[in-house]
Amino acid sequence: GVLGIDCFHHYYPPSYKRARAKALEAEGVLTLDVDLNDAETMNKLFQEHKFTHILALAAQAGVRYATKDPQSYVKSNIEGFMTLLEAARSVEPKPRIVYASSSSVYGLNTKVPFAETDIVDQPASLYAATKKSNEMMAHTYKHVYGLSFIGLRFFTVYGPWGRPDMAAWSFTTKIMKGEPLKIFQ
Repeated sequence: GVLGIDCFHHYYPPSYKRARAKALEAEGVLTLDVDLNDAETMNKLFQEHKFTHILALAAQAGVRYATKDPQSYVKSNIEGFMTLLEAARSVEPKPRIVYASSSSVYGLNTKVPFAETDIVDQPASLYAATKKSNEMMAHTYKHVYGLSFIGLRFFTVYGPWGRPDMAAWSFTTKIMKGEPLKIFQ
């Protein structure tokens, strides 16, 4: 089976996340209301379920929100990821981990198109810095503890379950209401 974990953070309405969890449950995915920073619960889940694979998509998302609540990014994206890594390294066999990084790690790079081999040490946001930290943490845990990782540098993700702070969602809402769009250049 598949087990999901979400803390249903209030960054955008938790009702959207709960609706997604309900849709996933209809497909056989159980989602628990758990914070990745709850090390005791995470360790218990890893010991009980003997996960073979982990798809780690949890994060405090959004580039602009980091200026309002920077600590939430450190807590979720760095401390939460660390709790996950610690739980994963404590079990045998060790699960394989696919985790979400972000295209934001390319930061102030001027070369386009981007490449995985680009140097990404000039983040343009705290969000990008936390995702780069995840990449460095994964590299270290692979080297020191032998965990297996694949990091995905997602660009904007669109679809019917998109976040309401993303351009596609907000533009559509404004167009439907006849409101003007703010365009930044």
